[in-house]
Amino acid sequence: MRTKLATRAAAVTIVAAFTLAGCSSGGGSSQNNAAQVDRTLQLAITAPPSNFSIGNWSGGDATLFNSVYEDVLGFGVDGKVEPGIAETWEYNNDRTQLTLHIRKGMKFTDDTPVDAQAVVASLEVARKGASTSQNLSAVTSVKATDGSTVVVALSQPDAALLPSLASTVGAVGATKVLTAESSKLEPVGSGPYVLDKSQTTVGSTYTLVRNDGNWNAKAYPFKKVVVKVIPDATAAQNALRSGQLDVLPAAGTKETVAQFPQSQFTTGENKATAFGALWIVDREGKLVPALKDSRVREAINLAFDRDSIAKNLTGPGSAPTNQVFSPSGQAFSKDFLSKTPFDLDKARKLMAEAGYADGFTVTMPSTPVSTTFESTLTQSLSDIGIKVKWETVPFQDFYPKVFGGNYGMFFMYNGYSGSDAQDVKASLSGIFNPNQNTTPELQKLLAAANSASEADQGAAFRAVNNYLVEQSWNAPLNSTSGYYVASNKVKYTPPVSYGQNVKPYAPADSK
Repeated sequence: MRTKLATRAAAVTIVAAFTLAGCSSGGGSSQNNAAQVDRTLQLAITAPPSNFSIGNWSGGDATLFNSVYEDVLGFGVDGKVEPGIAETWEYNNDRTQLTLHIRKGMKFTDDTPVDAQAVVASLEVARKGASTSQNLSAVTSVKATDGSTVVVALSQPDAALLPSLASTVGAVGATKVLTAESSKLEPVGSGPYVLDKSQTTVGSTYTLVRNDGNWNAKAYPFKKVVVKVIPDATAAQNALRSGQLDVLPAAGTKETVAQFPQSQFTTGENKATAFGALWIVDREGKLVPALKDSRVREAINLAFDRDSIAKNLTGPGSAPTNQVFSPSGQAFSKDFLSKTPFDLDKARKLMAEAGYADGFTVTMPSTPVSTTFESTLTQSLSDIGIKVKWETVPFQDFYPKVFGGNYGMFFMYNGYSGSDAQDVKASLSGIFNPNQNTTPELQKLLAAANSASEADQGAAFRAVNNYLVEQSWNAPLNSTSGYYVASNKVKYTPPVSYGQNVKPYAPADSK
């Protein structure tokens, strides 16, 4: 691959920033054996929350949101769904009805009951919410059959429903203020923490105080959590060095974290958090006719030296991938990596067979996320005759222009959710599939995966993954994990999906 590779540091900085902004679900399990003393945890986020109300979380780091609200279900550090407000749950035989058994005796911090009716009220708001409605699109009704039982009816099986209910989508708020204007900045939930208004400066510092009335309060060893808004990565690193922060889950490159002395800090690599891909969205060839031909899409995949990209462009903390599924999930397969080897000769042959021996021209948006990768993308595609014209697009205009049909393909990162079902759902909807392209074969595979039992879902979604790779649905290039730094006062366990709650953090003396 003849290309001028950009610096690793620039690439990882962009990826880390985007990953923190993009992930929207998941969590981890706290290590909770430390004595319950008045400990304080200091964290940072890159941007302040704009809205705490149910159904309107704007994305980004959800630690604050998922601390003040208890979700219907929870996520373990390994990505497995755990009990939350719902103590147990089960599906009917065809998985079109989910029954939730609500934990008894719970109360919101305004002393009103967390019962089946409260769960129904929040889920009904979430079904209409700007940031949550798409996640609940298969839900046709939510009903309380008694004070501790909720029945969720579905138009079709949806394997992403349980992990969605373990995220911001499944947050449950106090009914009296559920849609009140005050809930935007003064949320009332039943979560493990309460937002302390007296110690909070909106837009700058948010202070959480442990809610000892929470059903699982003993699992949260920190009495207080102080979350500071620090947009600049260097400023956050300096704050960690000076003791104003305790952990940076996305601290940057391996070289960056090596600058923190081992006598004071613990460093390590995260689990894969996001992946970069060339998203081929014009599969019908309306804007770029060549993209309708599967041979062209396969050629595009064969044009990239993924090993070189991971080694030289993004460096340590990055790995080659040709899959939209997380390496931490069951659907991912190392064997599938061999399906799209770097092979320019075969790629050029496929282009000629498809009638594009002389290539074609494609316009792609240049965004803050793509700039580091543009020289690599340009050169790799040029090697098989595809000329790229880059059009500078402010990030706020990126979504409207993609949905407006202005581009046949583009480069963008997507965060892993901690759920195979959610990951593939995200890659086949919204900005990553604006034309809602699909095939009967794909729909059949998805239906089988969504209908499968938890025990069989891994194999079923792996079949979906195999189809997407073999059909060159898109061109994923690399997954990224990055590195964390934690003060020696805190033990940090990298979760499958981070930036979601305080469960991955524990005092260093916990067992």
